[in-house]
Amino acid sequence: MQLNRRIRRLGRRGSISVELALTVVFILFPLLAGGADFLELMTAKAQMNTALEGFYAYAWNNPGDATDVSQLSGILSAINQQSLPQITFPDGRADSSTSYQPVVTYQCRATPTANPTTQSTPCPSGNVQQASITYSVATKVVLPVPLPFGLSSPYPLSAIGEVQVQ
Repeated sequence: MQLNRRIRRLGRRGSISVELALTVVFILFPLLAGGADFLELMTAKAQMNTALEGFYAYAWNNPGDATDVSQLSGILSAINQQSLPQITFPDGRADSSTSYQPVVTYQCRATPTANPTTQSTPCPSGNVQQASITYSVATKVVLPVPLPFGLSSPYPLSAIGEVQVQ
């Protein structure tokens, strides 16, 4: 009788161990792996935002040179020294020999209350002008645990930001 009870208790403990192993393998491990990938992507996105903020600060302080790619490359180089994912311009290069060029747009108003028109050249004299520069950056993130459902490694990320300089 006691032997029968002992065997039943051991059988229950064994089934609990199997259930725990299945839970760890099929639920906890994928959850942790996805969390690691998510953190890696969020870190890269934060670094790209830091690069855009550096471009914004440069544009506000140097509105005449805000499209100088060699200066922007210097900003990227400084950020990449402290960053694990290497931030680049959209063409995949971060040096000054890149073909990347920020986009400058002008909004012109004939009078302060008129509807603005957007153009790529400076406004005619007498118009109220508002200049904006659009910057783009990109990176490729190597995921620590590539997941089988759509996230390829390296995973490409990009960010675009616009700053008003005038």
